[in-house]
This record gives sequence, C-alpha cells and structure tokens, in this order.
Amino acid sequence: MKVTVRVAVEHQVRDEAARQLAEQGLTIDETVRIVLEQAAAGCGPDFGALVPNATTVEAIEAARRGDVAELGTPAEALAELDRDD
Repeated sequence: MKVTVRVAVEHQVRDEAARQLAEQGLTIDETVRIVLEQAAAGCGPDFGALVPNATTVEAIEAARRGDVAELGTPAEALAELDRDD
C-alpha cells in the first residue's frame, strides 16, 4: 500500500529544487522516494547518488516516453544483458 508524504518548504526552495532536479531528469517525488527507499534499506542518504550520469538521464527520459524493452522473465532479461552484440 502506498502512502502520501508531505513536506513543508519555502516556495523558492521547492521551485529551485524542482529546476535543479529537472536538469538531472528527476522530479521532486522521484527524489524523495529514492531517499526514503535508501533510508528504509539501512543506508544513509547518498546525495551523490542523486546526480545521474548521461546514460541514466537518457534511460529515464526513454522510460517516460514509453520507449522501453519488454524482456520477459528475469532470466530472459539477464540473458539479453549478457548477449554479445
């Protein structure tokens, strides 16, 4: 079951954070989810991990466009990743 988390910050902080995160291909919601998932896994927030490289940004944008590969089962996905092109 999913829950909604609310955070109170100044408008200018939210707006600047949204702008900075958008440049990295992320939304505020995605960033908060990542931080909470890391905390739940017993890891402290690694803010360096919130700066995706160009390949990750490209993958995020492709997923948002719906440009994703259907790989079937986990075994089939791993086989595809291990395949020599």
